[in-house]
Amino acid sequence: MYYPVNSELKRLAKTLTKSYSKTYKCWYVDDDPKSLDNIIAAFKGMAWVDYKEINSKLSDIELRAYKAAYYDQLGPKESLKKAAVKKVDTPRIVIPKEYREVLIRRRYSKSTVSTYSAMFGQFVAHFAPTPPAELTEEQIKTYMNHLVEKRKLSQSTHNQAINAIKFYYEHVLGLEKKKYWLDRPRKENKLPRVLSEEDVIRVIAAANNVKHQCMIAMLYSAGLRRSELINLRLQDVDMNRKQVWVRGGKGKKDRVTLLSAHLIVALNHYLDEYKPNYWLFEGLRRKQYSANSLGAVVKQSAARAGLNRVTPHMLRHSFATHLMDHGTDTRVIQSLLGHQSIETTQIYTHVTTRNLQKIVNPLDQIFSSNADHKRLIGNDDDKK
Repeated sequence: MYYPVNSELKRLAKTLTKSYSKTYKCWYVDDDPKSLDNIIAAFKGMAWVDYKEINSKLSDIELRAYKAAYYDQLGPKESLKKAAVKKVDTPRIVIPKEYREVLIRRRYSKSTVSTYSAMFGQFVAHFAPTPPAELTEEQIKTYMNHLVEKRKLSQSTHNQAINAIKFYYEHVLGLEKKKYWLDRPRKENKLPRVLSEEDVIRVIAAANNVKHQCMIAMLYSAGLRRSELINLRLQDVDMNRKQVWVRGGKGKKDRVTLLSAHLIVALNHYLDEYKPNYWLFEGLRRKQYSANSLGAVVKQSAARAGLNRVTPHMLRHSFATHLMDHGTDTRVIQSLLGHQSIETTQIYTHVTTRNLQKIVNPLDQIFSSNADHKRLIGNDDDKK
């Protein structure tokens, strides 16, 4: 059960169940008709209960679009704290069939198909019931303003939305770019956040079990993306040659990266204990480990190590930066990371300490040239 911040709704939810998920931030009950009847009865006269997700078994793409439309119509969070839940008309999202077909035909990755479809589904929901093919350029630009001003999307998510919409008009409808125009956000020049070598070890050591330790160590020691780790199969790890094969990485590119000798020892312990069947790291019922669960493993291990805001991708950034710190050629790092352009890899030159360590700080230069200047900082003898 999801609902806006409201003390009365929270009280009613507690009368139905004591089960709350911190991970998904919702209350939950057993999946049976009686539970649904109890929910409807408890909230009658207080809130509109929307159970379309149960009856129609929406796909993940439809669900993400549906929730976006729902919260868009509820309004700013500030107003929700005092207002009761209002009924929201959110029709079932129907993405043009040819949209997914063209994505699949052009052999986009599974994750890209899912992301583009979800983003485009939100776009369709915003203008429903008007078909996207009938929208004007001005309406599309209004939607872009909506994403920035009301949805407060990050630049990367904003760019994904633009790509998803452009794909429909260019590759599904076959329109020329000059017939419409979408302004992209100004490119940010953010430096990657990295961990120190000591902090990496602390995060690995703080993991709950050998499986989680191996996952975190593999992200770092092989420089893997989150999706690349969960897509690893048993046969992709060559312990004899100390190599990890990344199949169909970003841009559908294969590459070979490093396998740590120390990690091999831990992996053998992990394989003996967990005995994975197909995927190197499996979740419940031997299914492929989920990206969200992997993110939670890293976040929780980092928290136990006393570190905040650590993500799987930070371990990949740290891998590249530490290699550069120790003098590894940038072209080699580019190959290990699977970057198409050397310019992408060169961003790590801004965070490596290799060149900085050779520079004498001007303050240190002053002190080394005149010993008397050292009395100016941290010396309280003159005050006693």
